[in-house]
Amino acid sequence: MSRKKNQKIKTLMVLDILKSHRGENNAISTKQLTLALQEEEIPCDRRTLINDIETLAAYITDNPDYDFVIRLKNTSRGNAYYTVTKPDRVNQTFSEKEFICLITGINNLRLTDDIDKKLADSLKNKLISTAPEQMRKKLMQYAVDDNVYPLDTVAAKILIDSINSLTFMKGNSSEKIIDTLINLSDKDDKNALITEKNNPVYSRHSSESITLYEIDKIFRAIDTQTKFSFRYFDLDENRNKIYRHDGNRYHVEPLTLIPNDNHYYLICYDETTELKLRTYRIDRMTDVDVKGFSEPISEEAMLMKKTLPSHTNQIFRMYNGPVKLVTLEFSDKLIGNIFDKFGTEVKITRISDHTCRITEEIQISPPFLGWLFQFSGDMKLLGPQDVIEFYTNRCASICGFEP
Repeated sequence: MSRKKNQKIKTLMVLDILKSHRGENNAISTKQLTLALQEEEIPCDRRTLINDIETLAAYITDNPDYDFVIRLKNTSRGNAYYTVTKPDRVNQTFSEKEFICLITGINNLRLTDDIDKKLADSLKNKLISTAPEQMRKKLMQYAVDDNVYPLDTVAAKILIDSINSLTFMKGNSSEKIIDTLINLSDKDDKNALITEKNNPVYSRHSSESITLYEIDKIFRAIDTQTKFSFRYFDLDENRNKIYRHDGNRYHVEPLTLIPNDNHYYLICYDETTELKLRTYRIDRMTDVDVKGFSEPISEEAMLMKKTLPSHTNQIFRMYNGPVKLVTLEFSDKLIGNIFDKFGTEVKITRISDHTCRITEEIQISPPFLGWLFQFSGDMKLLGPQDVIEFYTNRCASICGFEP
């Protein structure tokens, strides 16, 4: 075949090659495309090839005869290309309250974990892009691409794992949301996502303890900054509900919902506590009553909401208890543990080749004492004296001695 004829079929050859590379994980680089064309005696340079792909991508996007589009992937070795199902072939989406659950979960990752902001924003944008157009503005005031593409495999897996890890939402609710995620993804990635859905690491229960309908009530109360009430329970040895306060209702000023340690917590303003905050696990809540969203939360609660991120470390890492300025001395091999417990902003002072020290405000509680005990020999509690005495008395009591 002559060089001239080979050039005429180059675009068709590029299209055939890209059709066989479905999904982001199967992307083919510009160099690989060039070599594949050269094997068919079709010479081309990189710049011309990129122009051809851009022209081809624009053509098939607007042509209803094609059921896929061409996507660009930037890698450390240069550009790569792959194909995914066309947006108009994705016909299933979440309900509004399911979108809110997912978006709120992604937002709160930045409060409890050191997740990269760009990754969190990317996940939210991809999720919002799958929503009906009339719903997007309400979900989040972000400028998003109007083109609705399926979720890529990595984003879908992160969301599926997030849903699977939430112990409060199992059974039919989690199944439905995960199945919707899978259906929003490219069809060539579905087997991998089904495997992720059935990951044996996550235990799956037959029923959930709180319904999405009641969670929706909580979200609406938070959004409208209004009070609501509920009943709160513990479980006995037979998993029977034992209601606190003799079954009387808790009346709260809600601030936000935050996932932590596989649970979902409602954070409320409470002026009777030292931190002015109180937490409730939503899988222990029942009979949520919003009373028409008519009674607003207090001005103090609104002010507390603005400073909430600075308190989440104490809420979830140290639990409730009196706040003390504590000095700890520890081996430098525990620096990672210190960052994990107090955050990477904590100031660490090195006092010798292998020893460091911190002075930090800490809530003194049994969970803190348990955390401290595991580093016996590598960490010392230097003060204040009342905290040392509290720790000593606790140890004596556990061993059966009179403090």
